[in-house]
Amino acid sequence: MKRFFTILLLMTAFYAQAQTEVELQDTTSAKFTAQSTPQLRISLGLPSSCLEFISFPRLQSYLEAYNAKPNLFVGYIPLQVNLLYNRFKFDLGINYSTTSGGKSYGSFESKSSANTATFTIGYAFLADRNNYFYLNGGIGYASYNQYITRVKTSSNNVNYPLPNTLGQGVNFALNQPFMDFGIEFFNRTPQKSAGGSFKAGYRLGFNSVPWELKYSPSQDGLPSDKISNFYIQVMLHFGHKKL
Repeated sequence: MKRFFTILLLMTAFYAQAQTEVELQDTTSAKFTAQSTPQLRISLGLPSSCLEFISFPRLQSYLEAYNAKPNLFVGYIPLQVNLLYNRFKFDLGINYSTTSGGKSYGSFESKSSANTATFTIGYAFLADRNNYFYLNGGIGYASYNQYITRVKTSSNNVNYPLPNTLGQGVNFALNQPFMDFGIEFFNRTPQKSAGGSFKAGYRLGFNSVPWELKYSPSQDGLPSDKISNFYIQVMLHFGHKKL
C-alpha cells in the first residue's frame, strides 16, 4: 500500500510538471470532428500501480471454518493499447500480478495473485485540450489465486484440504468472465508524447463459479463465488501523434 501511494505522488508531480509546460492557448476546449485522426497509444503501469480490492465471501467463510482467511488485496502491473478517436477510447489490456500479500491468520498465511484481460470502450463526457474524463464499460476474463500455507504447528489436525505439515500449502483458483465499469481521468499534452491517467472501476462476474483446488484430484465441497471487486490504477501512456 505504501508503494502505491508513493507511485501516486510521483504521478501527481508528473501531471503538475506537464501542465506548467502547456501554453495557455492549449487549454481550450477539445475539438471533435469527423476528420479527426485516430491515435494509438501504449499505457503502462509500475508494479502495484493497479490495486484491486477483492470480495469473495463464500471462500472466506469456507476458509474461516479451518481457522484461515484469504488475502483480499491484489497488486498489478497493467499494460494497455489505447485507440483514441473523437470522444471515444478503445482499450485492450492485460493486468499481470506477482504473488502478493502475506496475511497471517491462525496457523496459516495467505497470499494472492490475479491475471486479467479486458476490452473496454470509453466515452469522454468532459474534455478540454489536455484533460479528458471517460466513462468506461467492457468485458474481461480473470484468473484469481489464493495460496494458503501453514506457517505454525497446531495441536489440532486440520481436515482436508488445508495442510497439516509446516511449510506446505494449497492453491485455490477461480477463473471467470466479468463486466468492467469505470471512470477515468486521462491527461494528454500537445507538446509531449507522454501523459498519465488515473482510473477507478468495478468488476462484476456474470455468474457464480466454483473454486478449484489446483493439483488435487478431488474438487468436492468447494464454494462458488462471483467477482464483485473494486480497483484503482495509475498509468503512464505514450504515443507518437500529438493532439
